Amino acid sequence: MNKFRIASALVLAVTVIALAVGLAPERLAASSHREAPLISKDAFADNTDTWVWVNPYDPSKIVLVGSWIPFEGPEGAPKYWEWDDTATYYMYVDSDGDAVEDWTYSLTSRVEVLNPDTFLYNTSTIDTIDDTDWNRRQFITVTETDPDGVVRVLVDDELTAPSNIGDKSTPNYRALVNMARYTYVDPDNGDYIKVFGGQTDDAFFVDLQVFDLLTLRGQPPPVGYGTGGNRPVDSVSGFNNHSLVLEIPIDRLVDADPVLGVWAATNRESLSVSGDAPTASVQVSRLGMPLVNEAVLPVGLQDTFNSIPPSADLGVYALLQESVEDPEIGNLLCALYAVPLPDDADDNCVTEYTPGVPSTGRSDIFQIFVTGMVLVNPFTIETAGGPLELPAGFNVNQPVGVVPAEMIRINTAISGDTCHPTPQRLGLLAGDACGFPNGRRLIDDTTDIELLAVAGAAYQALDGTEPGFVFDPALFDVLTDRVDDNDVAFRGSFPYLADAQSGQKHFHQNQKGPFPPISLFRSSPWLGIAAVPGSLLLGLYVLLRRRKVQ
Repeated sequence: MNKFRIASALVLAVTVIALAVGLAPERLAASSHREAPLISKDAFADNTDTWVWVNPYDPSKIVLVGSWIPFEGPEGAPKYWEWDDTATYYMYVDSDGDAVEDWTYSLTSRVEVLNPDTFLYNTSTIDTIDDTDWNRRQFITVTETDPDGVVRVLVDDELTAPSNIGDKSTPNYRALVNMARYTYVDPDNGDYIKVFGGQTDDAFFVDLQVFDLLTLRGQPPPVGYGTGGNRPVDSVSGFNNHSLVLEIPIDRLVDADPVLGVWAATNRESLSVSGDAPTASVQVSRLGMPLVNEAVLPVGLQDTFNSIPPSADLGVYALLQESVEDPEIGNLLCALYAVPLPDDADDNCVTEYTPGVPSTGRSDIFQIFVTGMVLVNPFTIETAGGPLELPAGFNVNQPVGVVPAEMIRINTAISGDTCHPTPQRLGLLAGDACGFPNGRRLIDDTTDIELLAVAGAAYQALDGTEPGFVFDPALFDVLTDRVDDNDVAFRGSFPYLADAQSGQKHFHQNQKGPFPPISLFRSSPWLGIAAVPGSLLLGLYVLLRRRKVQ
């Protein structure tokens, strides 16, 4: 029996059950930048995003970006946002695929108050970062630890830029940011490392109403709303965060393998119940691939994930396997919108897998998030020289001898003319080999890419064990939150992220559209179930969550 007849037959049963037991849909308990229960209560330690890309203007350099402290309102006076001087912020690089960091970059900070007898953050215009009118000043120290354990101080207790207050206090904010850029020159080999650590615009863009049962505004119901409020909004527009930006020579980090793995984390000193001084530093936040802890892992595992390093992932993979190889977003796309899933042999919106045997379910998702990607079928990319077919067996970004672990992986050998001549927001799915999930650039629309990937957009290239599965290209126009770019332009030079938005001029409601309606029923027959109310489909989804495994 095919999926549509199963769904139709079960809708009546779901309706009866819902009426009998008062079944109501449970709103997904997550949102971007607030991805786990414990860290959502500790904003100053919360990783928001991690990026890594090869500099297109200088392919000998790689850019690493870690961002923290979500939803910084630019008008957050009088105690403006700053790094937490009780936390240590980290960026890690694995250069040999063993899931253990080889290079570590850390940022710590301290605050200096020049005049404690005023409530003011600044007593007059801040013209330079060492201006004494900046009353509550912040200093940062950034270090590098290499594979041999040698520690180098890249920035030694130097002033960062203040928050962007407004034209009276910070009239030339770009100049202040430029003053807070630092360059370390390695005396042993002459390597230049650029460093910035301070407030920036939040570079992520997304409509967080996607967490209202996978609602994608701008679409007709049931994918969008039929009750108003259906215009897409960039939910993080007008907000800032704090970012550590590093530009490093690639040959400093790369050994024999051009593939690097990157993630960020935050540590806090442990608390002592007895009142003694804290004796240890513990990891409280971790972020590699975007949206993993928000929308891939279940709530019960999210705090644990934040506390462990990637080297521990394989040891607990039995707990993670279902989330990766039978992703819940896929179950929802199938149950709510009848999007067919690969490897769903029983047409019941569940992907079969063998418990305890990695990569026996959705191998495409396993590769994207856990090991890096190797093509099982040819895949065509667009390059400066025109279309190029990559053969089966082509290694996109999987390290030799990889130990499975969650992190962003990037093949530093894929750059320059191998990239799409016009960078594509859908990255690899749009034939741009230099885009997400091969690294992550600021322009990459990771929300749309991950929705499409879960729906099977990369399945035939990376898995292909079900030859009959065909991804419907109409989904490119449907599985999108219609928020396709940042609300402000990125910088063309270091530190690349847009300057922090000011309390005077920010705007939180960056609405998109209106958009012309998409004829879903003509272009996508799989949405023939679309007229069924979302609450009934959710009830169906709850029933289908009973797992069937091999």
